[in-house]
Amino acid sequence: MAIDIRWDKRFEVGHLRIDHEHQVFLDLIRSVSQASETGEPKAWCMRLLNEVKKYADFHFFSEENIMLRTGYPDYPEHQQKHAELLALLDERIHAYATDRISLEAVVVYMFDWFAMHTTKMDKKLGKYIDGLKE
Repeated sequence: MAIDIRWDKRFEVGHLRIDHEHQVFLDLIRSVSQASETGEPKAWCMRLLNEVKKYADFHFFSEENIMLRTGYPDYPEHQQKHAELLALLDERIHAYATDRISLEAVVVYMFDWFAMHTTKMDKKLGKYIDGLKE
């Protein structure tokens, strides 16, 4: 079962850098999804998953720097969500590596989390930053 992993306007938060990084993040998730659909070797899929994890860590750090720079009041909660995602992603990657879940299950988790997080928490950040410009 392939899921439709495409950039959508609803993922935009209105901050150029964050939106660009989100597009890269989504593209990496899409590459894992395509590897799942075409039955790529597990070793290659693990590399792709590790690329997603490393990029997520980078992106979260980058986004958190923006929060700190702008004095975002919900920074602690948002940072905690990022930490939770990385821990859960690590668990799922390990579960895939040890044949306890499918690659597709990891993709579904990553995309669902991406969609929920960007449309909820990151939108709040975007609105806050936008309010600083007024």
